[in-house]
Amino acid sequence: MKKFCFIFLLAALLFSCQKSELEFSCDPVINAFVSENQEELSQITVDELTSYEPELQRAVFNSWDYRKKRNAWIDKLRFILINGNLTKAETGHIQNLINHIGEDYFLDENIQHNIEARSQFASRWISYATEDLGWPEQYIAFMVYRLYTNQSQFETEFSALKSLNTAVVTNSEGSCDCNVSADFCGTADCRSLGCSANSSNCGWIWSMPCDGVCY
Repeated sequence: MKKFCFIFLLAALLFSCQKSELEFSCDPVINAFVSENQEELSQITVDELTSYEPELQRAVFNSWDYRKKRNAWIDKLRFILINGNLTKAETGHIQNLINHIGEDYFLDENIQHNIEARSQFASRWISYATEDLGWPEQYIAFMVYRLYTNQSQFETEFSALKSLNTAVVTNSEGSCDCNVSADFCGTADCRSLGCSANSSNCGWIWSMPCDGVCY
């Protein structure tokens, strides 16, 4: 695979997703990279995926079929079950989430038809994690809004998010990168600001529409 280095720009130029050829990302450079390397990228592991910058992670995830998407989340959650220092209640709660992610969970038609049901499950799951298990918002975000298996990876992104929150959004017509109903934007919020909605790989275990921007 071609070496592909990304610099995380605080004031990156946003691109519109109106062009039909932008299949995996609104950024034409990222989209071209994923398109050219799709076969090889379909074989990478979760650990390899999360070594990329967040925008590239989502584009690669978007290029996978529904089975690969499900396997990625199951692998991440099972890794935490095996390697995390969890209580019995925490283990059961994560296992409940694994059981929730059915074989066809990431099929496009299921995503479109089951948004309300999975939103209700997500609300109950997060509520229990917060109120009964005492998990902080940042840990919940690590668990269900990112594919990282190591919290240090999430903390690195969180630091970048805090820096981005001080930047001014100058192009509301750019690509959406979060879900307004359930996502994590650090100390900012996910807002619908006229961005170009794209694939369903935002929010709750990357199965909800990208319909907002962190602002």
